[in-house]
Amino acid sequence: MHRRFVPALAAATLLLAACGGSGTPALTDPKEIVTQGLEAMGEVNSVHIVLSLDGTATIPDLGGELNLAGTELSGDLDIDNEEAHLEFAVPSMFGLAGEVIQIGQDSYLKTSLTGETWQHSTVDADDPVAGAMDPTEQLDKVREFLDEDGVEVEKLDDAECGDSTCYAVRLTIPAELLSDAAEGQEMDPADFVGEELVLDLLFDKEDGWLTQASTRLAAEDLGDLTLTVTLSDFNESVDVEAPPADEVTEGGEGLPF
Repeated sequence: MHRRFVPALAAATLLLAACGGSGTPALTDPKEIVTQGLEAMGEVNSVHIVLSLDGTATIPDLGGELNLAGTELSGDLDIDNEEAHLEFAVPSMFGLAGEVIQIGQDSYLKTSLTGETWQHSTVDADDPVAGAMDPTEQLDKVREFLDEDGVEVEKLDDAECGDSTCYAVRLTIPAELLSDAAEGQEMDPADFVGEELVLDLLFDKEDGWLTQASTRLAAEDLGDLTLTVTLSDFNESVDVEAPPADEVTEGGEGLPF
């Protein structure tokens, strides 16, 4: 092939690709969307997370309901290094707010109710907090339900998500399946989700990442609330440092959630 023709051919190929789009066919199978999304999340090494609650929660010990408006947990997770720096706020609970720093199995907690001193504690490898540092572990639990009898996976219309477009998928899981999975545990999920758990999921069409998961929980013993988890800033640099030693005390009850 003539040497001058090679760059010309390459340029033409790039031009055709630009005119014709990415060339990747849109997905139509909702299970495939979820599966590819889980695989994409398995490659993520850091992420920014915002977890927000709204509605009301029934608190029998407090003799009434708790307004959850403004309740939020947000921060950055460095999954590869098992580090996180999170801030939380529960305005209706005496204006509670605080920060959590997680470095490996070391947790540092500071709240508006305990002053400027950080409380240091450790978590076991199988602790829920440690497990939350690995979203793949959490998302794999969703994968297990996809092929269960009674589980419905529905593709909704695509949705705008920031500067991108996302696949929208609705996952419906019967409460009895959740109860079976939690057999032997102290809490029965059916007491909190009613007859079924409905998860609305958004997956970035270009990268496959899960960008949002939301659900509404309405049960007599729980109240009526909505939970939304938003993920962004995938694979960006995260800097997490332990608090100064002179601001840390040992002990405490660990994380408040």
